[in-house]
Amino acid sequence: MTQPPSPLATPAAWNLVAGDYATDVLPLFERYSADALRLAGLAPGARVLDVAAGPGTLSLLAAGQARVTAVDFAAAMIEQLRERAARAGLAVDARVGDGMALPFEDGSFDAAFSMFGLIFFPDRDRGLRELLRVLRPGGRAVVASWTPMDTTPILGELFAAIRAELPGLPFGEGKAPLGDPGEFRAEMEAAGFRGVSVHEVEHAQDVPSTEEFWRTVCRSNAPLVLLRDKLGAERWEALGDAILGKLRARFGDGPQHLSRTALLGVGSR
Repeated sequence: MTQPPSPLATPAAWNLVAGDYATDVLPLFERYSADALRLAGLAPGARVLDVAAGPGTLSLLAAGQARVTAVDFAAAMIEQLRERAARAGLAVDARVGDGMALPFEDGSFDAAFSMFGLIFFPDRDRGLRELLRVLRPGGRAVVASWTPMDTTPILGELFAAIRAELPGLPFGEGKAPLGDPGEFRAEMEAAGFRGVSVHEVEHAQDVPSTEEFWRTVCRSNAPLVLLRDKLGAERWEALGDAILGKLRARFGDGPQHLSRTALLGVGSR
């Protein structure tokens, strides 16, 4: 399905957040990647492709048991991945590339993944068909998306507060991409996947305070980092004070327990 142009469909946002993303987001996202690897049922030495790999959240988990190739369109994310792999002594073939035009022959991989990346592709169907194309017959793909944002109240409140402060800005509006299990299954089937199933997985993280939650999303949430760059320091500081005030009014100042539910779509070639 072709989507309207999105700032998250270009490398700029992800290059901006790459360093903080690897620090702030990766520890939680590793849990969803572990779920995806379990659902894929990798055999030892399997050939694995990780599309929109970011800083290697799934790639490095898989590299201990598989031959991993990772692709991302953001050069800074690939640099993070290479540095992390080198520190861990793991072999990952990490390269900058387009998930909608993969530079691999048909049937090159035993398993393919896209963890919270393909959902932002301007043409999701093309991205899904590319995943399918590079799988061997019988190979399995796992694609991750999020349930709607209002299932995590503090995130829903955050983006609602931004929309209230900046009317007309489409922040957090519209349907979550692949956020409905039935539609998720239908899109994978339309792309040619067989035996499609969609699994809900939930993980949580604890944040010391509401203020620390705000600071973290300001560093590593791509839409917010883009907005910060667009507004400039003075306007951003004023907006931040207003948003943090609203979050404190609803959720208090203390620790926050954030639970997020992902959908993992699994299908075979």
